[in-house]
Amino acid sequence: MSATEEAAATSSIPRERGTLKHTLPRRPIFLIGLVWAASATLATMLSLHSLPSIYDTSWQLFFGVASLGSASALVGIVFGDSLSHSLAFGAALLIARYFSGASIVEASPPLAVAALAWFRNTRAIISNLDWDFICSSTALHASCLIPFLTVVYLLIASDFNIKAPGLFSVTPSCTVAFITLALMHYYNKNRAHKHGNLLTSEMKSHAVFVANAIILSASLMTQDEPFFMVIVVFLLGSMFALLMSLFFASVADSWYAVGSGQFQMVSLDSLGMMVYFFWPAVIIYFRFVDKYGDYIGGKSIMVFGYLKSMGLLTDSPLRSGDDIFSFSFVIMLAIITAVGVPTLNALCPLGGYLYSRTYTHGQPNTKKVALCISYSDLPKDRTTLWAILADKKKEGQATAVLNIFVTLENLKMHPSELKLIAAKGHKLLLEPTEFLGLSLFQKTAATCNIEFAQYEYTEVMGEAPAWLLAKSVDTVGRHPSLFHKASDLGMKVVYWSTLVKVASGKLTSQHKDDIVDDCQDKNGGSIIYITSDNSASTTTAALCEVVSMLDEFTFESLSNVARDDPTMVL
Repeated sequence: MSATEEAAATSSIPRERGTLKHTLPRRPIFLIGLVWAASATLATMLSLHSLPSIYDTSWQLFFGVASLGSASALVGIVFGDSLSHSLAFGAALLIARYFSGASIVEASPPLAVAALAWFRNTRAIISNLDWDFICSSTALHASCLIPFLTVVYLLIASDFNIKAPGLFSVTPSCTVAFITLALMHYYNKNRAHKHGNLLTSEMKSHAVFVANAIILSASLMTQDEPFFMVIVVFLLGSMFALLMSLFFASVADSWYAVGSGQFQMVSLDSLGMMVYFFWPAVIIYFRFVDKYGDYIGGKSIMVFGYLKSMGLLTDSPLRSGDDIFSFSFVIMLAIITAVGVPTLNALCPLGGYLYSRTYTHGQPNTKKVALCISYSDLPKDRTTLWAILADKKKEGQATAVLNIFVTLENLKMHPSELKLIAAKGHKLLLEPTEFLGLSLFQKTAATCNIEFAQYEYTEVMGEAPAWLLAKSVDTVGRHPSLFHKASDLGMKVVYWSTLVKVASGKLTSQHKDDIVDDCQDKNGGSIIYITSDNSASTTTAALCEVVSMLDEFTFESLSNVARDDPTMVL
């Protein structure tokens, strides 16, 4: 292709309003590498203050271990999958322990959970349990705050005379842990879509198993005192990677970024804020600790001694020894990583924003809503459904539009039926085919499947597909290579702002409240995805209920709800 033709092709691609010149970076791995290097560097700096001085180590060892920890967390975040995080965590910890001259037992729990995903029967065990109550806000807060408060309590109970992490030096680690927990809480509580959890029930179940495996590995590492520093530095690297990811995601969510282009534009501003404000603050903080840390630590001991002499404080029955504090400190760091990574994945698709044009919602204040369902969840008798959708059409519509996701197999087995559905005015979109195994190793399967599906769709429908569903369970739908391939093929990736899993044939009162709250809160732009955990026949009533509840909204195609260059409605 000549330079003139290439320029013409580039200019013909619509660009999102209010975004960067190039919607997607050509090499997202470079951006991920920057976050990885910054996380490892910060963890190394903090480790030099938070670990006992009796260890004769160099900063190179600290940086190497911290790099492994931050890399494992970033794998879980970019892939948006707890099973990938489990494998990366176990493999990275295995490497760290190997170079430390230790056994491999401690790295086995997360590797074992990842191995269970390879086999259909064992994968069903870790996928089909109802863990929704554990993923509630109250449970998440308790699981993170209790270990943190325990560490603070034990530190005070010991008069700050902890030999393991040092005198005053443990305070920076606890400060960073508190900031991470506070940001996680703020993001989860104030997220734009209150019911827009991007994890399915199966992925929540995976997250719980992986979290327990990570905590078990961390607890086993504390049994060997010489290797205490390995797990602490490793977990600090993971925590900093999580903290930086939470920062970028929460700022973009506060600005209600629509699509990858706006997300990257906001993130660029966030990066400038971090470079000009946060990094200097971090440097000043560590300089302050170096110069005045011992003095403040000594004064703190004097204050606590004075308060005890006055009878205002008493000796704690949990007066801490090194072993108790070390164990609590490690468990606190492990829980932050184990809970924080899936929490972030539930709130923000960072991998999708980096590798493709991804949407979790459309533009607000448009009164337009996208109602989505997979072809496999459609009822066999659709006469009633088509009639109700046609009755709910708005001015200029042939029918209220239903967005239907189809796989490569659907296109090959039901081409005539799919053409009839499209002729009624409904929109067909692609979704990945299911594969068994870890998505981390499904790069070839992912890219080949989507290429074949795109070709088959074009042959059947006479036009190229515009959207791809970011499916997750037993599929490769969140593999970065799949996102990148979808972008190369001219497709955008869609998640959802509200996920509804129908079990009894009708929507529950909670389902109805979630849907209405999301649509009315943003006054349009919502993407509602209906799924069924039983048979496809149970979705007819649910779809009809959604259409009836949202009578003031227009049901449109995804391309109209999440537009590239919309008019500005304030």
